[in-house]
Amino acid sequence: MKTILLIGSRNKADFALYLSHVISNLDKKILIVDSTVDQIYRHGYTHLGKEEHLFDFQNIDILCGAKNWLQVEEILRTNYETTTNYDVVLVDMDSIEAVTREWPTFDNRFYIGDEERLNQVRDVELLHRLFDETENREMTRVQFEGRYKLDNSYFDNLMNNRTKWVSLSYSIEQDDFEAALRTQMQHELAIPFKKLSKQYREVLTDLVSGLFEIHIHDIQNAVKPSFFRFPSKRKKEHPKLADSNI
Repeated sequence: MKTILLIGSRNKADFALYLSHVISNLDKKILIVDSTVDQIYRHGYTHLGKEEHLFDFQNIDILCGAKNWLQVEEILRTNYETTTNYDVVLVDMDSIEAVTREWPTFDNRFYIGDEERLNQVRDVELLHRLFDETENREMTRVQFEGRYKLDNSYFDNLMNNRTKWVSLSYSIEQDDFEAALRTQMQHELAIPFKKLSKQYREVLTDLVSGLFEIHIHDIQNAVKPSFFRFPSKRKKEHPKLADSNI
């Protein structure tokens, strides 16, 4: 099982789902853990009731309501799942409160940033706290850029150059369709991957290629035949009940 952290104040749910879509098309089972303050996934990308916590979003499991790794395991257990059943567990965090809770040592850590000064100021404190808690300064940067084209060194200076970027930064140019696609995904509960810009899709395949050491062409071929499928609430019978219906 590979564990991945996505961190930053920016709303990263659509990015997480696009990334997970690519990974799931490699026949890998993936779980997204919503550890955001506003429960962005629960309210924006699922139809979960108050007492429900696990949702199937186009072959991607979204887990809501867990504040730490122990609660993740408890919720999965009540749904007859376990973390070991997943090839990838991705955790989305956007607060110091989430950072200070009990989590495993992540195999990969991605900072998802943009040019919004409010987000950058919050992220300085957020990343410093992450580094203090984990004694690890290594991160990979994914930067969403607008027309302003702010140099990456600006954020590095805000961080007092404390971050140790483990690879070249990935840049995604924001376009007029980004917000529209996000809204479409929230209401139709389907991932409009083919409508993303060529650059966005290339960054996603590049990231997945590095994560799993798979050739980019193999990843591109894997996502080509994908079709939109509407998700449903996860419903699982207790094994004994299922046996009794045979």
